[in-house]
Amino acid sequence: MAEIKEILKKFGLTENEAEVYLLLIKSGNMTASEITDKTQIHRTNVYSILERLQEKGVVSFAIHGKRKQYEAIDPKMILHAEKEKLEEIEKIIPELSLIKNSFSIQQDATVFKDKKGIKNVLEDLTNSKTDVLILASGGSFEETFPEYFNIWLSRLDKNKVKLKVLLSIKHRNLKAPKPSTYKFMPGEFISPSTTMMSEDKVIIFIWGEQPMAIQIKSNLIAESYRNYFQVLWKLAKK
Repeated sequence: MAEIKEILKKFGLTENEAEVYLLLIKSGNMTASEITDKTQIHRTNVYSILERLQEKGVVSFAIHGKRKQYEAIDPKMILHAEKEKLEEIEKIIPELSLIKNSFSIQQDATVFKDKKGIKNVLEDLTNSKTDVLILASGGSFEETFPEYFNIWLSRLDKNKVKLKVLLSIKHRNLKAPKPSTYKFMPGEFISPSTTMMSEDKVIIFIWGEQPMAIQIKSNLIAESYRNYFQVLWKLAKK
């Protein structure tokens, strides 16, 4: 009986709930007073226990004359109820998984609000195993980091990391530094920020006196941005 009680506790019953349920299984219909006498559990607590057991669907009651008598439901009904719960859970698992995956993507975003942090992000790009794709606003990187800009380009060159840069045609006279390939979009194409794509990362840079970078690490999002970039690259002119 002790083993059965432990299993019932794993099912979600407390020590006293399991004791009352097993008593009802053995004894059949009982009043709260009879349960109190048999278990030595205080009468007030017995009523609370019986109410919780009814909420859990393992005990029912019937009125006989003026007496309320409690009875344990057929144990097979517990298994049936649990199967129904499991079926309901199985229905929502795909939606829960989708929510979890979406949440994971959101968590993998980091915001850098200081120049040191932004430099670290840029430095990481110099070791990229793929080309770095850039949708640029034109000149803001160099203006924000005038001393570091050429150092960054030289490190890209040294590590044989190539840049593919899309700019507005308004910057057509801009001299393309090595190692990079530039293409130009129509005049109305003006990007308010600079977006760089590398491997599984998308980094959005907002330049100015207080620059900021938002780095998103996600294969799915990076692939989406790369596809968008490739569409624009085909439309752009050298």
